[in-house]
Amino acid sequence: MQGSSISPSSTTQIGKVMLPLLLVLFISTLDQTIVATALGPISLVLGNQLLAPWVATAYLLTSAVTTLLFGKLSDITGRKLMLQVSIVIFVVGSLLCALAPTMLWLIVFRALQGIGGGGLNSLVMTVVGELIAARERARYQAILGMVPALAVIAGPVMGGFIVAHWDWMWIFMINIPVGVLAFMLLAARLHLPHLRLPRKLDISGGLLVTLFTTAILLLATENGKGIWSSWILGLIAGLCFFAYLFVESRAVEPITPLHLFKNRIFSIASILFFLSTAVLFICMIFVPLMLQQVFGLGSLGAGGSIVPLLLGLILGTLVSGGVITKTGSYKIFPVLGAIFSALGLYAMSLIKLHTSLTMIMLSLGLVGIGLGFFIQVTILAGQNAVSHREIGVATGALNFFKTLGGAVGTAVFGAIQTSATQSLSGVKPEQMISSFQAVYFWALPLMVIALILALLMPEKPLSEEVLEIAEGKVDVLEY
Repeated sequence: MQGSSISPSSTTQIGKVMLPLLLVLFISTLDQTIVATALGPISLVLGNQLLAPWVATAYLLTSAVTTLLFGKLSDITGRKLMLQVSIVIFVVGSLLCALAPTMLWLIVFRALQGIGGGGLNSLVMTVVGELIAARERARYQAILGMVPALAVIAGPVMGGFIVAHWDWMWIFMINIPVGVLAFMLLAARLHLPHLRLPRKLDISGGLLVTLFTTAILLLATENGKGIWSSWILGLIAGLCFFAYLFVESRAVEPITPLHLFKNRIFSIASILFFLSTAVLFICMIFVPLMLQQVFGLGSLGAGGSIVPLLLGLILGTLVSGGVITKTGSYKIFPVLGAIFSALGLYAMSLIKLHTSLTMIMLSLGLVGIGLGFFIQVTILAGQNAVSHREIGVATGALNFFKTLGGAVGTAVFGAIQTSATQSLSGVKPEQMISSFQAVYFWALPLMVIALILALLMPEKPLSEEVLEIAEGKVDVLEY
């Protein structure tokens, strides 16, 4: 929900506030991907390589929930206060991550860091929505969209560079001076009206969905090793799921508005967003690991390998967005996206020791283009499927599924890779590569499901409001 915008400010005044806002948006997005190329070196230092994917999963899981909760909480306590609280949590979490003595503690501290990161992702957009009048906001949309895109691309490269030249702890330490600087600048420069809007926090829903997702992820990583523990986790997951449905059906302002899923287009768009983000994080996490463990690349080289994936994603997003704004038609893009991504994943499942790095990069680029076709369309189709007054809450729900997709994909396919590794008779490169082939091969069914759903998804003509969103003329608050 958006409060009344401040009277138009001068470009200089807005610029003074935009700088710290963009800084925290950059570092909170950066931390989603910066660990991708550092998981191998971190696991060598802290031990317990089997838990390494949870370093990424923990951050995504907690940020998914707080992205929605902190936005509503800021309606009650004030935007500036919650933004500053989010920065403090993020900076403290970053410091604790850098000092983590074991892999388990690193995962715990990453979860704490994700609480702050999720709040920052939501509140930066909210503050900009209040700071700048609607008619002036379009000119800032390119910057707001570019910063997260640059952060996602820079993350694996920066992570690889830091690990190659310094200690892994600096991956998290770099957040501290940036966060402290942003905190001080916002304290001095950000002045918002003290609006207090009546909101109902769905804390029970947030806790239940976190417990449910965690139990499911732990169950997936069990690999049948403990029958009793698997039964207990399954029971916990089942109870949390039904309790979550019960709570959400009665919540005044639920995290996941269940009535939206009565709409076929919105339901399919949510699943497509989940599946495409899962594949994105599978590639971002496991390709650098493969290049380090099998092909012997350094952290910097492994980090650079992700760039074709992300450039392909941006290209696919730009192409689909341009065509959609001109024609108003979007159904073809998720179909093409599923096909392109599936072809890229199949090519990656055939990787051998003698496969050239160029072929791996081309396969990643193909996956990226396919995923780019998904991202623009799933957001627009989901927004277009609901009434204008529900676009904000629909966007929040869609992005909730997006973040959960990244968390589930990382954890579940980490379990697949671990299981394949444990079945090997040795750990030589020619044996290790089969475990990564299994990851890419089993990611294929995700895109097969996506293709079927894309074909089944009805196409509803885009409304004028959604076309304006696609053209960057209007922004949407995500809760």
